[in-house]
Amino acid sequence: MITQISMASSSGLAIAWPFTTAELTAALRRYLDDASLSVLRISEEPINARHAIGLLRGVGIDLERAGHEEHYSYVLKEPQATRLGLAGAGRREVGLYRSLTSQVPLAVPELVASDSAGAWLMLEPYPTEVQPEAWTADHYRRAVINLARLHDRFWNLSEDLSAYPWLGRPLTAEFDVYVVAAAQAMELIVQRGSPAVVTNSMIWLTTLARLLNQADVVARVLQSAPHTLLHGDYWPGNISIDEDGRQVVYDWQMVGVGPAVIDLVVFINNSQLWLSPLPVEPAELIELYRGEIAAHTGQTWNEQEWAIQWDFSMMWRFVQEGFSLLALPTRLANSSHDYLLERIWLEPLDKAVYRWLKQLQ
Repeated sequence: MITQISMASSSGLAIAWPFTTAELTAALRRYLDDASLSVLRISEEPINARHAIGLLRGVGIDLERAGHEEHYSYVLKEPQATRLGLAGAGRREVGLYRSLTSQVPLAVPELVASDSAGAWLMLEPYPTEVQPEAWTADHYRRAVINLARLHDRFWNLSEDLSAYPWLGRPLTAEFDVYVVAAAQAMELIVQRGSPAVVTNSMIWLTTLARLLNQADVVARVLQSAPHTLLHGDYWPGNISIDEDGRQVVYDWQMVGVGPAVIDLVVFINNSQLWLSPLPVEPAELIELYRGEIAAHTGQTWNEQEWAIQWDFSMMWRFVQEGFSLLALPTRLANSSHDYLLERIWLEPLDKAVYRWLKQLQ
């Protein structure tokens, strides 16, 4: 059981932290390589946080080192609870920071301290110099090249990655959990009659029902593709651009093993959904990714093969996350967002389901 400590905030209210002073002191002594430091004060600091899976807070820590006081600012993350049966989101993220960052060819935050089970983790802050809404075409291109580098590094290494049992395996070990969660979300959507963009359309309801019923077909097709390490939620909202222009990749809570194209689908579709219009055509980014993968792994796809990979990755991603996100009571609902939801997800899903799953029923 984690013992919480309380510190007063600027408003005078007590703040509960998920760690003890002793835990934090021990972690900071290791991180700062100073066995003599002591924690004097812990306070909450403002933080400019947007998209994240879990609670983010800024933490200010006053230390005494060698007779002098020093102040440090960090980001505290408390991952949200995940579906029953899955390795915890925090466990996956902590596992990545502790075990794999030296092998990941991307800039990632430094882990300062964490709970062993992933209930909380403290990271070095990397404030972004360029908000996602202000990304240029070159920022998008660089992000796609970085994604291809990540996939290249772990291409076809699924067996090697089995050494890390905390990694997500949505198409195999966790498949049933995701499908059950998606089915429960669909029931809730129908019961509530919300979101109306789905429940008012017999086309979308039929498409999503068929997708759920044939999720096993989707998984089987994708299992035959080369697998690699997936970030799981890679898009500009989870990438900070620091003062040196580096792209620092956050939110590894969905890190797992699977077909590379899933990450690219998430990047393209979430960017369009939340940041439209993009400064670069998605088709250009897709061709850039395909070229990078071909150059570094030798993997090429003809147009038919690529269409299969793209459509089945899109269908699986909707099973994995789309149903559950639509069922959230806090889901953003407005006409412009629902229009984008239809254009970017529902219409392509309908075409993919009709093109592939109807033939395979």
